[in-house]
Amino acid sequence: MIHTWPRDQMPKQAVFISDLHLMSTRSTAEQHHTQIASLIERNEMVVWGGDLFDFRWSRFSSEIEAVDFSLDYLQQWRNEYPDKQFVFLCGNHDASPVFLRELRQQTEPDSNFVFAGDVLRIGDTVMLHGDQIEGRGKMQRFESYRKKWADKKRAALWRFAGYDAIVAARAHKVAAALAHRNKMAIRKLNRFLVLHDLGPDSGTRRVVFGHTHRLIGGFEHDQMQFFNGGAAIRHVPFRPVEIELTDQV
Repeated sequence: MIHTWPRDQMPKQAVFISDLHLMSTRSTAEQHHTQIASLIERNEMVVWGGDLFDFRWSRFSSEIEAVDFSLDYLQQWRNEYPDKQFVFLCGNHDASPVFLRELRQQTEPDSNFVFAGDVLRIGDTVMLHGDQIEGRGKMQRFESYRKKWADKKRAALWRFAGYDAIVAARAHKVAAALAHRNKMAIRKLNRFLVLHDLGPDSGTRRVVFGHTHRLIGGFEHDQMQFFNGGAAIRHVPFRPVEIELTDQV
């Protein structure tokens, strides 16, 4: 699903915030609450870029509790900043069908919340979670990957201790570096964009994504700049991406 923002409603400034992994024991999102509030205050649009919530490693024992927490979290920001535009993009860790079904119902005319699905095109900028790289550029493979995550249940409690030990040892950083080397991730993402008419020939000049948990500050590839804000995870840098938007394409 690709959501194209109306050019006559384009804000001047947006912030892309992803990979908070709320509900997970590895998340540091609560420590960044003041930072997130400051980012929202100085931007007209807030793009929640996927994996805000972690249903796979949720501290809640039931999915309903996790869904309620997630919906409440998003609603609190909307209530606190009713003059801001909020846009939600899906990730793999928050691909819970129950959660997404509830979230879709919150998009109403004249609302300050939009459920944008998988890709947001706004002027010359494309924003997406970034797990499209797992599909090797092809939509069918990406959809298959995302469905596997949607079908995953909360991990068994006995697995949490090992998971926490990996994070404490910072082994997750090594795994991310090996699995998602920046240049390789950008090439894979570029292939997806080009195959779906979102590449430089379509007017795209900037691409903002998450998923890999690795900072990228404007890496240039195929006439486009790529940005990634890291993740709110222990021992990982977190620097959400602020973008000045333009309607030029």
